[in-house]
Amino acid sequence: MKKTILLLFTLFLTVYGVSAQETLRVLCIGNSFTYVSDTHLKMKEIAESQGHKMDVNAVYVGGYTFNRHLHDLKTLQAIEAGKYDCVFLQDQSQMPAHYAQDPIRWRLAAVDAQELAERVRMFSPDARVWLEQTWSYAKDNFGGFGSWESFDHFQAKGASLIAKLIHTSVSPIADAFALCRAERPDIHLYNDDQHHQSDYGAYLKSCVNYLLIYGEKFTPSASACGLNAEYCKYLRTIAEKVVLK
Repeated sequence: MKKTILLLFTLFLTVYGVSAQETLRVLCIGNSFTYVSDTHLKMKEIAESQGHKMDVNAVYVGGYTFNRHLHDLKTLQAIEAGKYDCVFLQDQSQMPAHYAQDPIRWRLAAVDAQELAERVRMFSPDARVWLEQTWSYAKDNFGGFGSWESFDHFQAKGASLIAKLIHTSVSPIADAFALCRAERPDIHLYNDDQHHQSDYGAYLKSCVNYLLIYGEKFTPSASACGLNAEYCKYLRTIAEKVVLK
């Protein structure tokens, strides 16, 4: 009898297009590297094309550091809404690299990251939290670090140090950008300002974060978010190489 009821209920869901799948609640705290080219919305679209329900809440202001988020009422209210399943933390683009280069002078980068992560866990104790490893860029002499290699090195080191301090993992977005730059320079990951993400850079970041959440390879039905399908297929393989290695 119970089996029959379950089958009828499943049929009802199928016929009426209703899904019993829970919606994953995601919070993105960041800046222009979060919202330019609708980065956070691309992640939601990709997830839904893979059969996953996702509710994304994002709080961002261009150039914001973690310190500024800690003093922003909108950020605090978003955090206090709580019950998030996943949280991505995006600091101002040079902060991790500055901290790695001079941890004494830039100690507040780590202090603020720790306070922000603690506040997130206070209201979402079961959430998985990632610190985003920001991509390097050519603008302003590679962010003041002189080369792709130097900028990437300090970004990776700083993100690793801070993530260890706040007891979380790194989202290796910079690694994916570096690999794509080396293999497919024809796919432009940056806007004309050589700093912010293009639609393809936003897509790549979204793919990396998607894989961190779900830990599964993309199926052929993965959305290209209105972009060149061949480029996006390649970017998905890059994300898989970096995250699922």
